[in-house]
Amino acid sequence: MGKKAAIPKKAQAVAAKVIAAEIVKPEKEQLTIMVSSTVYGSQSDLKQISGILKGFGYKVVMSMEGTVYVPIGVSNEEACIKAVEDCDLFLGIVFPRYGSGITHKEFSKAIEIDKPRWFIAHHYVTFAREILKQYMYRGRRRNRQFTFKKTDVMDKAEVIHMYNEAIQNHIASDKRKSHWAQPFFNTADIFPFLHEQFSDMTRRAKELEEFKKSKKK
Repeated sequence: MGKKAAIPKKAQAVAAKVIAAEIVKPEKEQLTIMVSSTVYGSQSDLKQISGILKGFGYKVVMSMEGTVYVPIGVSNEEACIKAVEDCDLFLGIVFPRYGSGITHKEFSKAIEIDKPRWFIAHHYVTFAREILKQYMYRGRRRNRQFTFKKTDVMDKAEVIHMYNEAIQNHIASDKRKSHWAQPFFNTADIFPFLHEQFSDMTRRAKELEEFKKSKKK
């Protein structure tokens, strides 16, 4: 048998670079998205939302799934607020249940630190808001004495206040930013919104980098 032809050193060097590049090639950047909502009565919706976001490649932080990191020696509320600070993106869901109020505090924190955020709101909330706002406000001032008894549709008026905060109702419409609140009635109504906003994680990662740079200026 004849001798094998020697591979030129230049070709060897090129091949080595290609192999090295493949070995150290970084994986697609994974963003963390926090899904903030009350849980009671909405477990099925949340499972589907989480599954969709994971399918798009995100790391999902959601209290229902136990994926909120809990630092040693902190309260549940502190852990949830820290999760808001640590996530890359924030998705707030306004269900007709107010619960303990931690979700509202998560919303407030996301708005306070200007976390890249989106909201979706159940039709019951937006409908009740239109009916009740004549009682909830005195002119432009909030009527803090207004309340109602818990019902099967909504448990507290604070749900509407939380929605108003999410859409920045207290700010002139031309001054609002990051206040989109997509209405929905059935779980299926949410899917097109999730696909449009989050299916291209690479695009969101690029936008996030630009957003961070703009905040430093």
